[in-house]
Amino acid sequence: MGALFTQTIATARWSEFLTWLRAGPGQLVGTSLKATQDYQAPRYAAPTFILVGNEAQGLPADYEDQCDLLVRMPMLGKADSLNAAVATAVMAYEVLNQRRTR
Repeated sequence: MGALFTQTIATARWSEFLTWLRAGPGQLVGTSLKATQDYQAPRYAAPTFILVGNEAQGLPADYEDQCDLLVRMPMLGKADSLNAAVATAVMAYEVLNQRRTR
């Protein structure tokens, strides 16, 4: 639980974040029910920035439009989405796992 206190946290408006992101290297990856690509299929570029929307509505359309890549997480059964925190953790693990196994 205390890992938060070992990290530097920054805040920015969406437009400020995009300006900062596009000024340097980085891939913006969004999760979306509209995406056709499975989240494990692409090779993620470093650094990878992950966007996850809320459980009810996902990412706003203008956020999806700015993503370099949209991916989806396949669901089994009748559930159509994961909790946002769980989805973020799954995405982060996949990105880090790819870097570990290279």
